[in-house]
Amino acid sequence: MSKGNKKVQVEVKETPNNREGFTELELYVNGEKIGQLQQKEGQTVTITTNSGKESKARSVDDGINKLIMDYNLYQM
Repeated sequence: MSKGNKKVQVEVKETPNNREGFTELELYVNGEKIGQLQQKEGQTVTITTNSGKESKARSVDDGINKLIMDYNLYQM
């Protein structure tokens, strides 16, 4: 049996910690924060999930994809 399609709303929000040379973003799925991305200029992106697990990504887009895949694997 297959599940029906669910509508999922994904939001990427900048945090107040953003400044020149440093990017910090939070990722929300259906209003629930699922993780955070941080990048210093010229370095890799650090991904932190709500469970505290940290990993690295080459770009912000890759980091967003990793967070969503992790969320889908363990939450949905």
